[in-house]
Amino acid sequence: MRKQGALALALVVAAPQAVTTRAAPVSALPSPPPSIGALPSIPRVRIDVASDHLVVTEDVNLPRGDWRSGELAFYVAFGAPGAPEAFDAHLLPVGDGALEPAGGEAGEKVVSERAARRPAKVYALLGSDEMAGMVVHVPEATFRRAVEPGGMAALRLRTLLRLPVGDARAGYEVLVRLGQTRTTPLTLGHVQVASIEDGKPIARAEAHLCGEDADPWPLAVSIGSKAPVRSAGSQAPIAPVLAARHATDDLCVRFWSAE
Repeated sequence: MRKQGALALALVVAAPQAVTTRAAPVSALPSPPPSIGALPSIPRVRIDVASDHLVVTEDVNLPRGDWRSGELAFYVAFGAPGAPEAFDAHLLPVGDGALEPAGGEAGEKVVSERAARRPAKVYALLGSDEMAGMVVHVPEATFRRAVEPGGMAALRLRTLLRLPVGDARAGYEVLVRLGQTRTTPLTLGHVQVASIEDGKPIARAEAHLCGEDADPWPLAVSIGSKAPVRSAGSQAPIAPVLAARHATDDLCVRFWSAE
């Protein structure tokens, strides 16, 4: 628990630099960055909750694909309830044959800057081009080191948000941006919700895809390290990886803290 609290504190300290940085003008960006031929995926979305804030961690797997050299730049749109208090990004290696980074792997921090919309020469990764978000820069040497063990790296994105408006009865809802590549939705693996604070566990959590054409069928959510549990009388949730997704769908997660 102390480790998660330290994470939130670290993000707060980084906030002025990470969130208030002005967007770089399109003309100042290098030539179009090399694209990744292979399809990225989202192995895990985790929400760590405290009494007045939460930290959303989203991992995006980036296969080497046909990349051979050059810096990569990705656009990540903000979710909801609003722009984060702080944001940071790390690139982690994924071992040969693994689906996500090893536990305890910290990776390398990469530079990010705020933008009002996706610059023309930046690779679209999560959310709409027209939404405000962050441009994440991955240097060539950093990406090369990360993909060397197994041909794939994970971009770990962490956002610090104020606790959304809600209450013990209605719960609190967070919207996490998902993505697409060449109109193909990125596969979503696991959704987790956990409490940062001792003595105030998460009592219940629900998740579903959200968007104009989204299928509202409930998705499985793990609370802490526990396996997903079906609420009495509710529809049986399905694993996120099995859900039928549209390219424009996002992820909505609602949770209730124990009183």
